[in-house]
Amino acid sequence: MLKDGHEHFSDEDGGGAVVARSITAACELSRMLSSSMGPQGRNKLIVNHLEKLMVTSDCASILKEIEVEHPAAKLLELAVQQQETECGDGTNLALMFAGELLTSTLDLMKTMGWRHKTDIMEGFHLASTKLLNELLVSNIDNTDGALQELKEKVLKPVLGSKHYGSEDILSDLVIEACQIVLNKKDMSVLNPSSIRTVKIMGGNVGQSACVQGFVAQRGVETTIKASEKNAKIAVYASGVEASGTEAKGTVLMKTADDLKNYNRTEETKMEEIIQGIAESGIKVIVTGGNISDMALHFIEKYKLIALKLSSKWELRRLCQATGATALVRLGAPTPEEMGSATTTQKIVGGRTVTVFENDVDGTSKIATLVLRASTSSVLNDLERAVEDGVHAVQMACKDGRIVYGGGACEMECAVRLDRLADQHPGLEQYAIRAFAKSLECVSRTLAENAGWDAVQVLADMRASHVNGQIDAGVDIENDPGSKGMKDANVYDLMYVKRSALKLAIEAATTVLKVDQIIMSKRAGGPKMPGQ
Repeated sequence: MLKDGHEHFSDEDGGGAVVARSITAACELSRMLSSSMGPQGRNKLIVNHLEKLMVTSDCASILKEIEVEHPAAKLLELAVQQQETECGDGTNLALMFAGELLTSTLDLMKTMGWRHKTDIMEGFHLASTKLLNELLVSNIDNTDGALQELKEKVLKPVLGSKHYGSEDILSDLVIEACQIVLNKKDMSVLNPSSIRTVKIMGGNVGQSACVQGFVAQRGVETTIKASEKNAKIAVYASGVEASGTEAKGTVLMKTADDLKNYNRTEETKMEEIIQGIAESGIKVIVTGGNISDMALHFIEKYKLIALKLSSKWELRRLCQATGATALVRLGAPTPEEMGSATTTQKIVGGRTVTVFENDVDGTSKIATLVLRASTSSVLNDLERAVEDGVHAVQMACKDGRIVYGGGACEMECAVRLDRLADQHPGLEQYAIRAFAKSLECVSRTLAENAGWDAVQVLADMRASHVNGQIDAGVDIENDPGSKGMKDANVYDLMYVKRSALKLAIEAATTVLKVDQIIMSKRAGGPKMPGQ
């Protein structure tokens, strides 16, 4: 019935080979990346198919570069990608909890028999409906004064888990950038694309800075390197040069005077254009094309600043930052088409950059974080940490509910689910207990990555939660054992955590529902290297 070359795996014999194989593949992917979770998580050295090196502990970035082959493991990868798209954080939690849930399921199925998958999934459904419903700690209001509280409670734990040791510096930069681009009338609206990063190699993280405006990674073309405060800017999508005719033509010149007059006409026309731009009040010209030598001569004559940006994306960002409109015609802009910013050429880390800084409050819609580090790998890791921090602020502006971090929330859920299992005498109670045990993987992984005795830490945490201390979590800095997360000021966003756990549960139950795997024949083409 199917084309030759296909592969087919089935559970028709009742042995559960497909489910076991799918769970094993998914758990192996989860186990491989579980060591990257938390502030003390290990980095992975990834070499992608283009032989590009990347060093990171971010789960979503790793899965983007590697090629997952098994279809069941691919389901977990899709869940991680969805978590990255929705929240920008919690990807390690989604993958690790899904793998731990499948591991507990495999143990249950071996103990109870392969026919009880329905009871297991019903127990998981009962447990998930009770999850996180009663663990709300507080609510961060989406007001300007709450950004400091947000930095201490939410932003530092997020950045610390990505780039431990630099969370204080990065959190100040992210909060400063968010204050620039946040709408003062509606604090719940934050566009992450309004905060861009510029990576400059050299120096250290402490030399990073936030600029209210746009930073171009190239110098100006003119001898004048700085403009007056809030100088007017004209942005052209086309080049500043003489345009060619649409139709081909032939110019017949009989004398030398004809040649001189022809060149003089072109010069006169270009001078009229630049003079008109200067008389309109423009001090800075930015173009997305080339600047001819003749145009540059007249730009210097009228004491203007010229900058060339080859990227259309950067040109749009500059227009957004300065309030200018990109023109397709070469000429003097109208007042509505002009932008304004203080333009300065600077040398940062031996690299020439041009800074368009907008000093007028409330007019800049772009904030730029200039990141400094010694290597490109650290710079890329800092950029990913900043992106996750901005997404955390965005989620907090939408939903400010927070819960205790450091594994405290998961352990409290596990203790309460164990009590819930006592109220269900059916087969679902085993699935609920397995679900509760899977939640302990967060605390166990944090303790293992920090170098503590995971068994002792889990025992201390469970004892504290049974006795009513709901904020007991893993202390990664001091002596091994549990510590109150309230005193440590470690919290997690409830929306992010709920989304990660929900996607993990859906991915795990989808894998359990599979009883056949049918893989079609591979498409033709050259073989991969090494095959």
